Amino acid sequence: MSLSFQSGQRRQGRGASGHLPIRISFSLICLLILLGLVMAACSDDTPKKTGNGVQTTPTPAPLSLAQLAWCDKPHQVFRDQASPRAQATNGQASTLGPADGKPKTIADWKTMKDNLGFDLYLPKNLPAGTCLLNVSGSLRDPIFGSNFTITYVLPNQDAISFSQAPVRIKNVAFQCTVSQDTNATARKNVTPTATAAKDPVQLCNGIHDKTNIVFSARGTTAYLQQFFQNLQANVDWTPAK
Repeated sequence: MSLSFQSGQRRQGRGASGHLPIRISFSLICLLILLGLVMAACSDDTPKKTGNGVQTTPTPAPLSLAQLAWCDKPHQVFRDQASPRAQATNGQASTLGPADGKPKTIADWKTMKDNLGFDLYLPKNLPAGTCLLNVSGSLRDPIFGSNFTITYVLPNQDAISFSQAPVRIKNVAFQCTVSQDTNATARKNVTPTATAAKDPVQLCNGIHDKTNIVFSARGTTAYLQQFFQNLQANVDWTPAK
C-alpha cells in the first residue's frame, strides 16, 4: 500500500509539472499576439479606404521655410549695383561702399537684408516636399532701388515666385492676371483627356505696408488674394543646411 501510494504521488506530481508549463506558455503566446495587434492598430499609417473604396494617404504637415532644402545646388545671387542714380529708401542702412557705378557681389544674406530698406513678406510655411529653387536680389539699382526675388517648387511641380521692392506708387489695389499658357498652341489638336482641370497660373500684385509684392502662383483670384493677405513680414527663408 505504501509503495502504491508513493507511486501514485509521483505520477500525480509528473502530471502537474508536465501540464502547468504548457498552460503558461499558451497564455503567454496569446498575450503577445494580442499586444502585437494592439500596437499595430495604434501605429498603423498605411493608406485608409474611404466609404467608396478609395484609398487615402495622410497629408504631411506643412513645413516652415527654414525647414525646406534647396532643390539642387544652392543658387543665391545678391548684387550691389552701386548706382549713384538709385533712389534712397527709407530705413536703408549705410553699410555699403561708395556708389561708384561698379556692381559688386554681396556675399551674405545679412548684408543684403540690412540694406533692403523694406520688409519681406512670405508665407509662414509651405507644403512638405517643397524645395527652394533660387533666390536673388539687388541693392542701389537705378530702377528699383532694391529688390528681392525667390522661387519655390511645390510637390506637384508647380512653381511659386515672389518679387518684392519698395512701394513707389501707393494705393494700388490687389489684382491678378492669368499668365499666358505657352503650351496652349501645341495642344490645340490634342484630344482632351479625362484629367481634372487645374486652376490657372496667375501673376498677382499687391502692397503690404511699404512693400510692393508681385507673385506668381496657381489658383483662383479669391484663393490667391487670401494667400496674399496671409503673408507675414520677415519670415526666415534661409534653407536648412
